[in-house]
Amino acid sequence: MFSLQSLWQQCIDAVELLRRSSEAETGVLNEIKLETELERRLRLLHERERRVESGVKDMDGFKRMQRCRDALSTLDRKGWPRSFHQKEFHDDFLRACARLFWKTEPKGQFNRDHQKILELNGWDHLAQEILVSTPRRFGKTISVSMFAAAIIFSAPSIEVSIYSTCKRISQKLLNNIRKFLHLIYEGMDAEPFKVIRSNMEEIVLKGDNGSQDVRLVNSYPSKVMQCGSLGFIYTLTKC
Repeated sequence: MFSLQSLWQQCIDAVELLRRSSEAETGVLNEIKLETELERRLRLLHERERRVESGVKDMDGFKRMQRCRDALSTLDRKGWPRSFHQKEFHDDFLRACARLFWKTEPKGQFNRDHQKILELNGWDHLAQEILVSTPRRFGKTISVSMFAAAIIFSAPSIEVSIYSTCKRISQKLLNNIRKFLHLIYEGMDAEPFKVIRSNMEEIVLKGDNGSQDVRLVNSYPSKVMQCGSLGFIYTLTKC
């Protein structure tokens, strides 16, 4: 009987030792993970403060345009894969908005880079207006939300205005933009922009390109415009 009790106690002691060892190991791993996350956040904060304080931009128009493309590709990876036609929409939107990525460049820089922009993107011209006409349920609303989030993320001092068909749709657009911005921050390991103001009609953000970098997106209900069975028309202004 004594030997059985002794063996039983040894088993209990061994289990207790394993439990304590597992808890200690888990605590160390959690501590390492927290330290790594803290270091990452401090690094991003330091880099952002450095850019703001120096007032020196670290991107030119080409890099900002690529950043917009990268943001859209991030949404593909974060659970919102775009269809072929949605990617075509975005390429046309990007061509119409190309000048905005050079907004803070020296005067005349966009004209000097014009030919290179066409060559790098495979475009034959830059159209400042784009009309997209498709059947209903073709992804227009989501496409507009995605692109608005991507260009707000990548272009400094930008103002985007979206006129949709009713108040419900305009509010849905803004909610989608907030959601897509969050996915872009997360997917590109970027520090979220400071929200200056956010309501039912607008989002105002403090960008990362100096003290004057304020980015604004407006979403307004507008007069319903229908083209037979082709669906509604959305208009993006200043974008």
